[in-house]
Amino acid sequence: MGLHILAILTLLLGSPVISGFAAGPTTEVALLGGTILSIDQDILTLPLRMPSGESRTLPLIDRRLLQGLSIGDHVSFELDQGNRLIKITKLPIDPAN
Repeated sequence: MGLHILAILTLLLGSPVISGFAAGPTTEVALLGGTILSIDQDILTLPLRMPSGESRTLPLIDRRLLQGLSIGDHVSFELDQGNRLIKITKLPIDPAN
């Protein structure tokens, strides 16, 4: 009888669904860098020059991401799966140098 209870407890506690540790879908985030070319607070976009020399204009998820940023700042940033800026970090120097 004791072995049956131990086996049942092992099955119940080892199950990720019952113990609350079920793995959910993961969201991948891309971490990139560039130089701010201009700031458009009206339509919430940020044109950036990438280290390759290519320019990209990316949409922001929130106006507050622009606080403390200026044209010419070197930044690292994260994009969500929709290629929207979700995090921007001002860098002290150009990472390409």
